[in-house]
Amino acid sequence: MTLHRRSALVLLIVCAAVIATAALPSEAPKAIGKRAVTFTLEDQFEKSWSWSTNWRNRPVVLVLSDWKGSDYTTNWTATLAKRFKDRIDFVAMADVSLAPGFLKGMIRGKFREAYKIPILLDWEGDVFKHYNFQSGLPNVIFVDNTETVRLHTWGTGQPDHVERFASELERLLAER
Repeated sequence: MTLHRRSALVLLIVCAAVIATAALPSEAPKAIGKRAVTFTLEDQFEKSWSWSTNWRNRPVVLVLSDWKGSDYTTNWTATLAKRFKDRIDFVAMADVSLAPGFLKGMIRGKFREAYKIPILLDWEGDVFKHYNFQSGLPNVIFVDNTETVRLHTWGTGQPDHVERFASELERLLAER
């Protein structure tokens, strides 16, 4: 086989792979339509927070993140909290399920140093699994007062993405 034919064959294989990949669904499954999960989690200050006690039947925005996505959470929360602070509860959660148990104290300490607001620590990852968490980026989820997920997105919090989410949230709040 000549070099020219080999190059053409490699190019053909690469093109076929790209076309096959383009036909796959571009988005991972979202939690839209799911019922809110009931949980009790502790924050970095060792205070317990329960869905049933603190947020049941109230509109809530959950901001879920793992360590890879934590750099982007403020891009979401600063804008959304300012715009909706009087109408929606905000709950920040961290997926710490991959942390070895013997590091729990150190991890709590790092969260206490870094954050003054409560960050609920999901040591088992159960809440994150329930909401189809997409790793590496903050996931922003709106649960309405019927305890149904109405919005779910993830990303770095680019202004246009945050604005689209906020506009849709505004529309949903106006419907209730």
